[in-house]
Amino acid sequence: MRNHCVMTCGAVLLLLSACAGGGGSSGGNTPGMPAGPAVITLAATAGDSAISFTFSAVSGATGYTIYYRTSPGVTTSNGTSLAAVSSPTNLPGLTNGTTYYAVITYMTASGESAPSAEVSATPQTPAASPYDPTWAGVAATTTIPHNYNSGQTQLQNGTALRNAINALTAGQKLEIGTGMYELSSNFTVNLQGTAGAPIWVVAASGASPVIYMNTTGQNIMNVGVGSQSRYLCFRGIEFTGGSHGLRLYDCTQVWIDQCEIHNTGDAGISTNTVNTSFIHITRNEIHDTDGTGEGMYLGANNGAVIMSQSVIALNHVYNTNAATVSQGDGIELKQGSWGNLIAENHVHDCNYPCILVYGTAGQPQNVVERNLCYRSNDNAMQIQGECIVRNNLVISATGSAFASQVHQGNPTNIQVIHNTFINGARAARLSSWSGATNMLFANNACYSTGNLALDVVGGVTGIGFAGNVLFGSVTAGVPGGSYTIGNGLGDFVNVTANASSRNAHLAAVSACRGAASTANATSHDLEGTPRVAPHDAGCYED
Repeated sequence: MRNHCVMTCGAVLLLLSACAGGGGSSGGNTPGMPAGPAVITLAATAGDSAISFTFSAVSGATGYTIYYRTSPGVTTSNGTSLAAVSSPTNLPGLTNGTTYYAVITYMTASGESAPSAEVSATPQTPAASPYDPTWAGVAATTTIPHNYNSGQTQLQNGTALRNAINALTAGQKLEIGTGMYELSSNFTVNLQGTAGAPIWVVAASGASPVIYMNTTGQNIMNVGVGSQSRYLCFRGIEFTGGSHGLRLYDCTQVWIDQCEIHNTGDAGISTNTVNTSFIHITRNEIHDTDGTGEGMYLGANNGAVIMSQSVIALNHVYNTNAATVSQGDGIELKQGSWGNLIAENHVHDCNYPCILVYGTAGQPQNVVERNLCYRSNDNAMQIQGECIVRNNLVISATGSAFASQVHQGNPTNIQVIHNTFINGARAARLSSWSGATNMLFANNACYSTGNLALDVVGGVTGIGFAGNVLFGSVTAGVPGGSYTIGNGLGDFVNVTANASSRNAHLAAVSACRGAASTANATSHDLEGTPRVAPHDAGCYED
């Protein structure tokens, strides 16, 4: 996964299945051509209603022909032909969600060659959001309505729903009607869709289904226990009760979208038992947790379990700070997890940090961008290592608005750019950054109404500072030329240090205007507005 939100845009190269012998037939070949494997390789890239074919050139070839159809076993006799093609060749007008199979041959003076190995690709409708999986637009092959039976108990309806979900196969969509579907025992889902035929478990149009686990001794739903679940979407469902809300085990390409998860006995969503990858958690509302209390607990301590190449975006996470909660992070991404994007989440009223991200242990960086975080009983945002932190608005009355420190690993390879950090005590604290590799703190607006704007602990050796605007005291050693002195919270339209007001757009006269380093400017701000020179410091370009 690339370290920014365009990871789901554009054509997606599918890993292609090669069938030896190109379907087992050489029908249509000119007599006298040698049998055996072809010496030409075909590849296919799926796009929107189209496939782009590329192939290797063959010395002495006078032309190339592609044969394709919608079932495997393509030969020169049963496939539709595209003659006189060059590389690349685009085949438009295809049906999204349908898998196409293809082979290629080449011509010489002796005639037509044997077919290449067979490849396949599935055109797909582009994702509606850059945060959605590449298969988001694939239509279901079968839609199954599941209505609540008012003549049965909530428990009977829960059992019927559990059975209906577990009976789904690739390409099917289950549409759930309004009702309280109660469970009292383990609910495990092991479903395998494909990129061309995902499995959908969704609320019916206008419906409000609730899955309720009536005991804190069970998670509401476990996914991927014993066998991998993949290409599976849960959308528009309310989950409540139980211990953990949704616990993902062996999962890849699982999408949790537009669900509400609340009043759980522990974390809302957790992926801390088995490695997960390509998980999409989008547009959910997660609140009022208990126990350890994390809104999302992703990965496990010390890299024992890793989440990679996943997207956590557009979620609203709040009230993880009940008196009975022992930890209560909003979104916690554990040590060793890598290549993840945490973007455009609204996280507030947490006991521990609203967003807490550990290091990747040398793997590709995580990205934390365009989030709104406020009111934590700890640091509001805390980052340990290997992370890009940009265009966030973070406000907190306790701890630090932003903190980076040793936490199951030393800080390294962190770039903190164009954020607005506001706090009544300490706006930003950088601990143990001195001497670390690739550390940058640039174009940030750090405002403290009580004490420290920028607190650097352990020295400043090797840290890049540029274009910051600071209001409050600054640790000795931070280069004076790397920051401008702010005028106080009047530099913003309407912000308070306790986050009761959060409009951090720049006032007409603001020390942040034009104060940023052009060399370190991001392309867009928190709201997606393009940044133009002279660039403004902080999360907004006004």
